[in-house]
Amino acid sequence: MAPVTIARRTASPAAALASAAGPSRASGVAGDGFGKSLGDRAYDQLLDRMLEGGLPPGTLLQERALAEMLGISRTPVREALAKLESEGFVTRDASRLLVVREVPLQELMEILHVRTILETEAAGIAAGRIAATELAELRAMFESQLAGSPLDAGRVWSADERLHGLIVDSAGNVVLADTVRGLRRRTRMFNLKRLPERFEPGCREHLAIVAALEAGDGAAAREAVAAHLDNTRRSILTKLEPLSGGRGDG
Repeated sequence: MAPVTIARRTASPAAALASAAGPSRASGVAGDGFGKSLGDRAYDQLLDRMLEGGLPPGTLLQERALAEMLGISRTPVREALAKLESEGFVTRDASRLLVVREVPLQELMEILHVRTILETEAAGIAAGRIAATELAELRAMFESQLAGSPLDAGRVWSADERLHGLIVDSAGNVVLADTVRGLRRRTRMFNLKRLPERFEPGCREHLAIVAALEAGDGAAAREAVAAHLDNTRRSILTKLEPLSGGRGDG
């Protein structure tokens, strides 16, 4: 895997910010849905621009300029930058100023690799331990999504979070569960909005996991979770490789 490096600051960060604002500036952040806080909305818009190349690696990130670009106060921008820094998309240069980091493709692949190890093990242990009623509710949720019920990104994420959380909690290992939740937070940016092509396949993969758990088949549960996470990894690679300048799969 090519090493992840920190890009140098661009010569004209103000120009990058102005270009990134694009036609969406007039709408600001407040128009986004799903009842998100201003900090979450700022995070979404900034991350989108980073992933799409509007805020290229090395761009200097100044709270005031970003707040003006998004049409909001500096406080939610500060919250968004702190979250982006914790996820590795933003870093501090030698002068302790925040800059956009090169897309951490290698780190994301490593996170998904560790998730696969832990979540497949958890699925094998959880098979036969989860109440049938819980699994029936999850099955109904995923089937409803596939049947064409109105698409709600919040509900899609909620179902995904519930299934993965139920699996790691049912494994009976608190350290494993906490570790997986922390790793999932670091890949959560690749949600329905950023990987829309994963909606239907993801639902079907979740149903395969549910079916294995209903059958109490640990081996099948491990295989279903491994396939689901591998397909997620492939989709992220397809999304990020053009921006990363290097491969992340070996």
